[in-house]
Amino acid sequence: MTMRAIAETTGQLWNNLINRFSIPEDQWTTIDSMIYGMENYFEYDEAVARETRMKAIREAFDHHYSNNLFYHRYCKDNNIQPDDIETESDLSSIPLVPDTFFKDYPEEDPKSVYEWLYRVSSVNIGEYDFKGSGMQDFLRWAEHRLRGIVTHSSGTTGNFSIMFRDELTTRRLFYAFDKTLLFSIVHPDDEAQFVYPGPVKTYLTMGHWISEGTKVFDKSQRHFLTERELTMDIVRLMSGQIRGFKDKLKLKLLQKVMKKGQYKLIKLLENLNKAEQQVIILTFPFQLYDLMEIMQREGVSLSLGDQNSIVITGGGWKIHQGKKVSPQIFAGMIEETLGIPPEHYKDIYGMSEMNALGIDCEGRYKHLHPWLYPMVLDENNELKGYEEEGRFAFLDPVSHSYPGFLATGDNVKLYESCPACNRPGIVMDSDISRMAGAEAKGCGNLMRDLIAGELQ
Repeated sequence: MTMRAIAETTGQLWNNLINRFSIPEDQWTTIDSMIYGMENYFEYDEAVARETRMKAIREAFDHHYSNNLFYHRYCKDNNIQPDDIETESDLSSIPLVPDTFFKDYPEEDPKSVYEWLYRVSSVNIGEYDFKGSGMQDFLRWAEHRLRGIVTHSSGTTGNFSIMFRDELTTRRLFYAFDKTLLFSIVHPDDEAQFVYPGPVKTYLTMGHWISEGTKVFDKSQRHFLTERELTMDIVRLMSGQIRGFKDKLKLKLLQKVMKKGQYKLIKLLENLNKAEQQVIILTFPFQLYDLMEIMQREGVSLSLGDQNSIVITGGGWKIHQGKKVSPQIFAGMIEETLGIPPEHYKDIYGMSEMNALGIDCEGRYKHLHPWLYPMVLDENNELKGYEEEGRFAFLDPVSHSYPGFLATGDNVKLYESCPACNRPGIVMDSDISRMAGAEAKGCGNLMRDLIAGELQ
């Protein structure tokens, strides 16, 4: 059973999206029929979506079981094989890997990482012919080899999570994310301006995703906080792994550049507002909070909402230790400073390892992409029910290059249907925290510390 045909969307941005990230229909698998064939990811026939998702997950499980050396053995050890998955109730039997799996390479030596990658990948990565010695250059080599995208986490505990996506996974990811973030809230003008108050010359997940995913815009329509490259070494400094006086100087210089960039961005937004251009702002909450505080101190207020502008945040609400800002207060601050109404402000949930998003409805519940099968687990990794808090886990059939069947360190609550709206599908409560004992995580925390000047 297939999904409805895709909406007849027009405009150069949409054409750019199709040309850059689409897959020919005669090459679609079941998951592609969802990503490319669904008219609307948040308005659909729920029974059809569940049936299609089930088929997509079974196909993905069979692919990883058959092509991934590590995962095949892992399934054998758990006495599970693809033929055992017949109904939706069987999906919880699919072996999950912890999100820490992606930092389990033995050491940061390119040859060692390659050998680890060879064992844990579900695609052929070819022979090792890397000539360098540094991890940063190795990531470039691997990305070129996979014809996809390679990213790493913030490495807050000293070891990076490294994600390798091949070309197929990357196309699916960017098409789905761009369609969701650029076309699900408002339809952007072809002259719309994209603003990200962060660095993009990096393999750090958020920045690298944005660098590649926003290439549907012309270069003159993309605006970032700084053009300074964030290497893995600099990211280590940002995460607090400072060794000596020279490291402190490097970090202070970067911090100064980024603070100066905030004022440049305010000037940019003023100019875009004066030119009456539509603006799409995607950022971490704290970076936008910091920007808006500066605007309030400087007496700057804009009317970007008059041009159908939107704000999208991701990465959580924590802006200081022990302090949270409610979505309602944050939305009010956005309207006061940027002139963008609450209905054009959305917060999203995502993570480096997941090829799906959760996006706010008007009740601030996060609606998940329909191909994701979400679960909540207890401390023994047993399945819990709806409206019970626990460890977030999911089955993600989008990933072709690695098993997208993960248990995370996030503490969440799921609802079988949205308490606030009539849209279909499972939703997530916006109050998301880390499980006890799970490491502090995410690019957002890293960037928050840098811009806030909290590093010692």
